[in-house]
Amino acid sequence: MIEEKAYGMKEELILIRRALHKIPETEFEEFKTSDFIREKLNEYGIPYEVVCKTGTVATIHGKNNDKTVLLRADIDGLPINDESKFEIKSEREGFMHACGHDIHAACLLGTLKLLNEIKGTLNGNVKCIFQPAEEGNGGALPMIEENIMENPHVDAAFALHVEPLEQTGNIQIKDGPIMASPDDFKIVVHGVGGHGAYPEKCVNPLSVCAAILNKYHNVPEEYGLPCVVTICSLNGGTCRNAVPDTAVMTGTARSADKKTRKSLINILREIADNTAADMGASIEFDFNILFPPVINDASMNDIIKQSAVKLDCVKNVIILDKPSMAGDDFAYFGEKVPASYFKLGVGNVKKDAVYPIHSPKFIADEDALPIGCALMAQIAADYLDTFNA
Repeated sequence: MIEEKAYGMKEELILIRRALHKIPETEFEEFKTSDFIREKLNEYGIPYEVVCKTGTVATIHGKNNDKTVLLRADIDGLPINDESKFEIKSEREGFMHACGHDIHAACLLGTLKLLNEIKGTLNGNVKCIFQPAEEGNGGALPMIEENIMENPHVDAAFALHVEPLEQTGNIQIKDGPIMASPDDFKIVVHGVGGHGAYPEKCVNPLSVCAAILNKYHNVPEEYGLPCVVTICSLNGGTCRNAVPDTAVMTGTARSADKKTRKSLINILREIADNTAADMGASIEFDFNILFPPVINDASMNDIIKQSAVKLDCVKNVIILDKPSMAGDDFAYFGEKVPASYFKLGVGNVKKDAVYPIHSPKFIADEDALPIGCALMAQIAADYLDTFNA
C-alpha cells in the first residue's frame, strides 16, 4: 500500500522538487522555501508549527500516543553557481541546491501526505521536521533547544541523504559512525616582512604556512588516526616583491569518533606552534568545533533493512565499510535518541553524467523521489509497530 501510494504521487513529487530547486536559500534565510513547504502542508490539511524562524515541524498523530518517531529533511541550499545540465535551473544567481536538500524536502512532504492518509493505522506518532541551516552552523541543535523533541516526546529519529555516486534503487547504510565531525580551523601566522630580494632578513609567513601544510598532510598516517586534514585557503601578501608580515590559512579537520577528534585538536595546534617557533614566527590558532559525528544505532538500521525488504523499488541495501568524511548536524538527534541516517541512491549513468554532491554540475535522478518517500513512510510505520510499548 505504501509503495503504491508513493508512486501514485511521483509526478507531484517531481513538481515539488523542481519548485524548490528553483529557489535555493541559505542558513536561516530559507523564507521562500519554508513558505512553499507550509503552503503544501496547508493543502494537505496537516497542522504544523514554526521553529527557529525558517524551521517547520509537522506531526501526524496515529491511533495511540505510545511512541513517536522523528523524520528529518534539511532544506537549505549552497552558495554555488548552477552549472548543471538539468532542465530546471536555479533562479538565484550564485546559489544552487547542489546537495539535494530539495529532494529531501520533497520526499518528506510526500511522506507526510501519505502517512496522513493512513494515520488511523499508525501505531503511534510521526513528527516530521524541515530543518534550516544544515550547510551552515547548523539548524538541528537550535531546533532541539526549542523543545521539538517533546510534545509528543520523540523516541527515535531517521533521515535520508541523496548519494549521486550510488545507483538509483539502492540505499547505503552503516552501523556506528557514518559521517564525520566537520570541524574547521584558522591559523594566522605572524612573521617579519621585508623586501623579496632579501629573504634572509625576513621571516616569511607564507613559508611557515607551507611547512605547516606539509606536516598536516601527513597527520593521518604519522599519528595513525582515522581522520582528514585539508588546507583549503592560504592568503598573504599584496605584491610580487615584498614578503608580508602575516599570512592566514584555513582548513577542515574531520574525524569519525570523539577520541580522535579530541586528539586532532591538540595535534594540529602543537604542529602549528612548533613549526612556527622553529622558523622564527608565531601563530594564532582558532579551532571551530562544529557537529559531532553521525553515529547510527544498529537496531534502527535493522528497521531500515526490514522496511527496504518490503519495497520492490529498493533493489539493494549496500553496507558501507567506512564512514564518509563529510558531516551532518543530524548527529545531534542521534545524541538524544536512537537514530539512523541512510543514503538514497540518485545516480543514473544511463540518463546523466554523475557528479558528487556540492559540485556545480550536480544532478539527481528524479526516479528516486518515490523511493525516498516510500522508504521513509515504511520506516516510520515499521518502527512504530516494532517498538510500540
